[in-house]
Order: sequence, then C-alpha cells, then structure tokens
Amino acid sequence: MSTTLIFTVVIQMLLLLLSISAHEAAHAWVADRCGDSTSRLLGRVSLNPLRHLDPFGSVMLPLLLVGLPLLAPGTQMPVFGWGRPPVVLVKNLRRPYWNALMVSAAGPAVNLLLAGLATVAVGIAAAVAGGDARKAALATLLGQIDDGSGRLAGFPVMFTLVRLATINAFLAAFHLLPLPPLDGGQIALQMLPADWAEKLAVLRPYGLMIGMALAMLWVVPLLVLPFHIILLLVINA
Repeated sequence: MSTTLIFTVVIQMLLLLLSISAHEAAHAWVADRCGDSTSRLLGRVSLNPLRHLDPFGSVMLPLLLVGLPLLAPGTQMPVFGWGRPPVVLVKNLRRPYWNALMVSAAGPAVNLLLAGLATVAVGIAAAVAGGDARKAALATLLGQIDDGSGRLAGFPVMFTLVRLATINAFLAAFHLLPLPPLDGGQIALQMLPADWAEKLAVLRPYGLMIGMALAMLWVVPLLVLPFHIILLLVINA
C-alpha cells in the first residue's frame, strides 16, 4: 500500500473534520452574536471536532469516501460530510427572521472563506516554489495522486492546500442545496411563500439522503466545476 495514498487519506480526513467544525462553529458563533447564547453555553463555538461530530456524517461516510481508493485503486469519490447542527432558539434572536437567515448562511459562508483563502495560498505557494509545485498542485486537482510520474515534488504542502480549497468549496455547495435540513433548505423554508415552504418541508426526513445522492451522482461536483476552473487558472498563473 502506497505511503502517498495513506497520507492523502489521513490529510483529507483531518481537513474535512476541521472544515466541518468551522462550519458548525460559525452557526453557533453567529447565533450567539445575534442574541441566542444556547450553542455557546453548550460549547459549540469551538473548532474542536469532538464537539460537532455526527457519527455517520462526520465519521462513517467520510472514512468510506476517503478510504475508497485504498479498497479500489483508481476509484474517486467526492469527499464531504456534515456535523451535528447547533441548537438555535429563534425566539431568542434579536431579529428572528433576518438573524435566522444569517445563522443558516454562516456555515457555508465560512466554507467559502476557507476555500478562497486556500486558493490564494495555492497561488502564492506555486509562485514561490515554481514548476514542481505547480505540477503537484495540478496533479492533486486532477486526482492523479500516485502515478509514479515524479510530479509530486513539494507534494505535502500543495496537496493539503488544494484539498483544503476543494473540500470547502464542495461543502459550501452541498450545504446550500435547497433541501431541508441542509442550510440551503433552511434558507428556502424561510424565504419561500408559506404554501411552497410547506411542500418543501415534507422533504426534511429525506433531505440528507437526497443530498448524498446528488453529491455521489456528480450533480454537486458539476456545481463546483467553476471553482475548480478558477483554481486551475490560479495554479497556472
């Protein structure tokens, strides 16, 4: 078993846990700033992954997705997941309607911020380290991790930065799907007319399963494709 492949599994799992923690902590922090301290008192304004773990969404599913190349070499799946949503009491928010929208949007916004910062870091690292680093970043973006071509000089840093960017972009797109209980679904329930919202709310028990299907059937990856093109341009700049 390739040490490079093992490295990619471990790093992707750590990056995903960090990104999920930042996502959930952002929800809790915005809720606290808007008047509801419930999640802060429960310790959810934290980057500690243990405070946000969902057994399936944070552990079992991600391990399956990142470990699949070990079981079936050459197989690629998008890496994503979710954490336990923080407790938010809307009645405690100072401006319930607008503050609830802010709380829902906070998680994906932080993922987009992390994706943007990582993209800038990729550009800087590629410019400083030169051609080999660009090749490593490009190989990572294209999923050509362990092909024995010698393209992965400077691999650990470039792999980590590129995957930090792409994982967070994917998490933002996934969580913004208009499917309750995902953040996009929560936003849609608030903004849609009452009769439409009532119909959408029926999907709540199935929202995560539908979202998973859309992610694994490459619908969500298509939504993230423009970001990958931007990242490609940054790498080759």
